[in-house]
Amino acid sequence: MTQQVRFPQAMQSLLAAAMLLLPLALSAATKTYTTDTDFDLGALDGVNHDAPNNNQLQLNRIGTTFPVLWIANAGEDTVSKIDTNNNKEIARYRTGFGPSGQAGFVSHLGNAYAGPAPSRTAVDIQGNAYVLNRHFDGKSAVLIKILAEGGVDRNGNGSIDTSSDLNNNGIIAGAEILPMADTNGNGYIDAAELQDERIAWARRVPDGIAAPFRNGALGRSLCIAPDGNLWVGLFNDGTYYKVASSDGSTVSGPHSIGLTPYGCLVDRNGILWSADLGSRLGKLDTSNPSSVATFSFGMSNYGIALGNDRVYLATYSGASGRPFARFNPTTNSFDAPAAASHGALGVAVDGSGNIIAGNYSSGGVTKFAADGTVLWQRPAQGGTGEVRGVAVDANNDVWLIHRTTANISKYRGNDGTPLGVFPIGNEPYTYSDAAGFAARNITNNTGTWTAVFDGGAAGTAWGKVNWADLVPTGASIGVQIRSADSVAGLSLLAYQPIGKNVQFAAMGRYIQIQARLNANTAGDSPVLYDLTVNSNNLSCDIDQNGAIDIVDVNAIRSSIGQTPVAGDARDANGDNKITINDVRLCVMKCSKPQCAP
Repeated sequence: MTQQVRFPQAMQSLLAAAMLLLPLALSAATKTYTTDTDFDLGALDGVNHDAPNNNQLQLNRIGTTFPVLWIANAGEDTVSKIDTNNNKEIARYRTGFGPSGQAGFVSHLGNAYAGPAPSRTAVDIQGNAYVLNRHFDGKSAVLIKILAEGGVDRNGNGSIDTSSDLNNNGIIAGAEILPMADTNGNGYIDAAELQDERIAWARRVPDGIAAPFRNGALGRSLCIAPDGNLWVGLFNDGTYYKVASSDGSTVSGPHSIGLTPYGCLVDRNGILWSADLGSRLGKLDTSNPSSVATFSFGMSNYGIALGNDRVYLATYSGASGRPFARFNPTTNSFDAPAAASHGALGVAVDGSGNIIAGNYSSGGVTKFAADGTVLWQRPAQGGTGEVRGVAVDANNDVWLIHRTTANISKYRGNDGTPLGVFPIGNEPYTYSDAAGFAARNITNNTGTWTAVFDGGAAGTAWGKVNWADLVPTGASIGVQIRSADSVAGLSLLAYQPIGKNVQFAAMGRYIQIQARLNANTAGDSPVLYDLTVNSNNLSCDIDQNGAIDIVDVNAIRSSIGQTPVAGDARDANGDNKITINDVRLCVMKCSKPQCAP
């Protein structure tokens, strides 16, 4: 039987006073998040602790996404980053060498069908964006990755040089866009030519490694698979290539799909669905790309969207002018349930499964229930025109992309109230998943909780994060961390994935913890009940499990006489010795009465 160490009241007072004199590095830098109030100290993105499931986190029932849109401006070879909460452009990135006359660039300002002419964008579940240059100049399609935060400090100046709204007027122009020049005259973007350090890479598709360069094929399709890799469709070749999201290298291809790719999305089962600018829908299994099929119907399609169990194609002719066709993958059959008629190039599905179709010619928009019933219909807002694309934002509000008027318009999602028209770059041409809505709610049903904890001292050494959860089969919870001596410094660092209650090495006053909840293919959400973060030198907590108990006390007792290492949790009083005094002090710090585990 282990004997409990007891102290007279006077000794307890002396020990308590001594604890106040301990070095800060030995203080308990620990925090447990378990109540609604605790979780609200962090940012909830796609997760909630709503009643009756309080004091825990689970995925939202109504889908959401990042409060950002990525719109490609085909007439000037840029992509705009739009803050959808504040309705303003916050950055713009070049995807080509102009239009300012640098070597290797032929100006095509105002022409969406010349030069690089970016169009399709995609957003991964971390919020990173990808934009595909179609290249009407006979060159290979080029794919570009733009980071959601952080960057690549190519010039070594200790900061990330990137586009921003310097005058805070909601329009990015002039010096607010970093230049890009073809310094070696080869006509392609090389790593040394990337001056905006949020741009991670720019690569030809295919990149000449897994397949030879393919010039003049037109990159017109871009989507993300559940494994995070990209699929790029070349229109003229009728093929897809798998591309690594990490560095843009071509992984495999060409994979023939039997039609001209004109937009794609991948469902949670890894099935790629492809529009074709004709009257066919393509199907390709990303885990077995030789497994393909095509399905024909009597409508001319354009944009594509995914619901939970249906594929939607924007249509601009046929079937009495219905704005979208609906495909049932179970029966391999089409129908056109929309109870309104107008041509559409852009289509989207919101977090409740409603369908939104832009009115191509009038500039307006219609929202339909899943059965095709009209929920609301609104005319164009003033100063807009042709609707090229439709996007749903984090609040389930609706955005229309107007190519001919170089602007975008916004409508309230629940009732269609017009919310304004906002300027953007020349010839905006995106009608793909510009907010990552499908990627986050269909391809990967996911959400995150992110918190920052202050360890109290620069150079705090962090050691373990533990959590309690309930994870259905096929679902998952992943936790990653990063640490720095300033809050601003956190965003410049990459996250480090960690295991539950597994030791890791990280240092910095602040630690940022991000827990990602992923549903299974049936849509079942995992549950996060609590999460505890501990510093590496949490005094007395020998097993670093976030609690001090008899297991820790016995470990210290068995170490009496040993020489501690720097920051040793066994040296509770910081005298560089392990003695009975450390045992007694740690007994006083036990988490539960009688040092119960």
